[in-house]
Amino acid sequence: MIRLNLFLVFSVLFCSVGLMSCFFISQNPQIKLLVAQTPKFELNEMDYLEVGPFKGQPLVKISLPFEPDGMPKLSPGVLSFEADQSSEQVAELFRLQIIKNFSKNSSLKLLNTSEDTKGYTGVVPEPNRVVVISALVRYSQIRNKSKEFVPYLVTVFNEALPIEQQLLARGAVFGAEPLDGGIEEWTPYVELMGALEVRISLNLQSNGEEIIPPQTLQAFYVRKWGGKSETSHLPENVRLWIIKNFQEDENLAERFLNEAEKTEMTAENGEQYLTQGYNLRHYSRVPLSNLDLQYRLTEQIAQKYIAQVTPIFRTAEMTIDDNGGKVGITLILGNAYEEAITHLQGRKDRTAADDYNMGLAYEALGQRQQARKFYESANLRDSENLYEEALNRVK
Repeated sequence: MIRLNLFLVFSVLFCSVGLMSCFFISQNPQIKLLVAQTPKFELNEMDYLEVGPFKGQPLVKISLPFEPDGMPKLSPGVLSFEADQSSEQVAELFRLQIIKNFSKNSSLKLLNTSEDTKGYTGVVPEPNRVVVISALVRYSQIRNKSKEFVPYLVTVFNEALPIEQQLLARGAVFGAEPLDGGIEEWTPYVELMGALEVRISLNLQSNGEEIIPPQTLQAFYVRKWGGKSETSHLPENVRLWIIKNFQEDENLAERFLNEAEKTEMTAENGEQYLTQGYNLRHYSRVPLSNLDLQYRLTEQIAQKYIAQVTPIFRTAEMTIDDNGGKVGITLILGNAYEEAITHLQGRKDRTAADDYNMGLAYEALGQRQQARKFYESANLRDSENLYEEALNRVK
């Protein structure tokens, strides 16, 4: 009986190992590829980008993308933005952001990048291969400084309690402060609001023809230091929309950086916690400077615009079909996408797996239409979930 049981155990183990081996062998390799995200507009026939005029447009209204819902809680309320005199300065900063981002992400050769130097050095380019970029820049900044009543709860904590219970008690108190209870103190605050609107044009140097329709892009900012975290000079729906669409990175970074220090101070020195303003949800030691805000907004719009006209590369985890030709797979694994395409196209016995892998190489190069063509071919020849997923990805 014992021998029989041992035989059954070893039989089950052997079969399990065999099944696991087959499972792992049949798995297609997961690799990380540098994939180009296809831009909305392509400049394939252009070789040069000439930096044209970037002009500020003060005294022009910057419209919000939707109507404010209700009135702001603080006065004076801000229901719209009007470009101010600093638009000229911001136009120059935006020009530098455009130059920086095109230099990093585009294969176009840049011309006239300096305001002091005009003309060409070396070979004069063909005018029909040169695109000129220009922009109209509208910038508005509002910094309101005032005071408002903020409620504080005065409590006595039992320092003999374990640290976990002390933190829970203090957390409950600090969470209750915004609920309008306790003692109200006349507390100063600073609220900074910014709006940037840029109209960008791309024209052929030879005849001024528009290469793509002019693009108008916007970026906004709002932040408050001190006072109540839930009040603002902006309508609530506008404030929340700006934070959600333009400041998620800032909120996450501040939360992680300050959490440890805040927690330590609540346990060690409650009075210092209040003095430092840590109980205020939007705490930061130093309010953003004018130049910091201008840099932030111009960078946001420059990056957004570059992504519309230039392939942006990102790292993505993709699956290679290991049933395809080994040479093609090796070339793809080595990021030699063009060589892989040439090799696979030359194969007389090309399989569905080869077509899929060729689509993968095209996708890595940012040529989504070509990728879709070969994904469709692979899916028609041999329908698999892997092929269908790839096809849906590039539709």
